[in-house]
Parts: sequence; C-alpha cells; structure tokens
Amino acid sequence: MTSQTPGFILPAGTGHGQTMTVFGQTISERITAEDSHGSTYIFDEVTPPGMGVPPHRESLEDEVVLVRSGNFEVFLNGTVSDVGPGAILSFARGSLHGFRCTGPAPGQTTWVVTPGLNSQTFLRALAAFPPGPPNPARLEALHRLHGITMVPPGDPWW
Repeated sequence: MTSQTPGFILPAGTGHGQTMTVFGQTISERITAEDSHGSTYIFDEVTPPGMGVPPHRESLEDEVVLVRSGNFEVFLNGTVSDVGPGAILSFARGSLHGFRCTGPAPGQTTWVVTPGLNSQTFLRALAAFPPGPPNPARLEALHRLHGITMVPPGDPWW
C-alpha cells in the first residue's frame, strides 16, 4: 500500500498557521492542511469556562483530542463523561459529540483532524463571522456545506 501524500516534517517553531477566535474560543493552528498536503489539521484550542461546542456530527473527518489542562464535560453518542488533563477523546466521523469546559479556568486542548482541509476551511469561515450573535441561516448553511449536522436547540444535554 502506498501513501497518497509525501509526508512532512515541521521543525519546532515552524508552520503556517494562524490564531483566530471562534465564538469565544481561541484556536491556534499548528499544522495546516497546506503543511500536510491536506492529510491533517492540528490546532490548539483554549475554551473559557462554560463554553464549548454543542452536539454535532461530522461526516467528512475524524478528530482526536488531547486534553492538556482544565476540566470538560464531553458528550459522545449519548454518554456524558467528565474528563481532565491527559484524557484523549476520539470523535470518529459520524459520531454525535460535543463538549464544554466545566472548570473554573479555561481548558486547553490539542486537536488532530484527518483529513484536514474541510475542518480548516470551516473554522476559518466561522472566525470570519462578524461579532455578535451569528445569523442562524448563514450558520446552518455553513455547517451543511462542510458536512456537519447540528443537534436541534433544546437538546437535553446542551
């Protein structure tokens, strides 16, 4: 079996990522889809207490998350778990998942998304939204464009 990408090595302190804010969470790209020839997107995220992402499904990528600091409540396929530093979360494509920071301080996570381009494009588009509450129709269209299905408001977990 042969790889479709040539692989990559990025020395410490290199990379082409940007830092952006997405609905109050800070995302710092470490390896972009361009760096990895589309195979991987890696970013660090800082999530303030009480914030997170409501339950949703991605149909195009898999996510693995390392909790570096803080405490989180994680929803995965109908199960709610409390996790802390060192926990590793695997959100396979098609899984219903969400999270929120439950600790008194911001939580820090590192995300590895494969393949990388769709997620990178989606997060950068979210970061470009104007300040304030997002336009629901525009937000829904963006999710649909990127193969993401959100759980309707009123879900008992969120």
